[in-house]
Amino acid sequence: MQTIMTTGCIQKNLSIIELSEKILGIEDLEIEVEYQAETIGKFGLDFDGNNFLLTSKQTDCLAKDQCGIPTEKSKMELSEIQATNSCAPSSGCC
Repeated sequence: MQTIMTTGCIQKNLSIIELSEKILGIEDLEIEVEYQAETIGKFGLDFDGNNFLLTSKQTDCLAKDQCGIPTEKSKMELSEIQATNSCAPSSGCC
């Protein structure tokens, strides 16, 4: 996913970045952007010479115990899976 930011937004972000570098005395580092839509997303920030581009980042669940993802995958043999636990392509169950 790449999202192009508007010119006004580019100037605002650029001034925030430049001011932060000056005040905090930081070097040229990678920037990460959080944006809230339906959920809060994390993006990388690239610049193509004219526009800032929001780029997809791989994120990880910070509360794995709360989001239903098992911490360890259960291992089983294919021969252990019973036919009753699967559905036929035309059955409408998938």
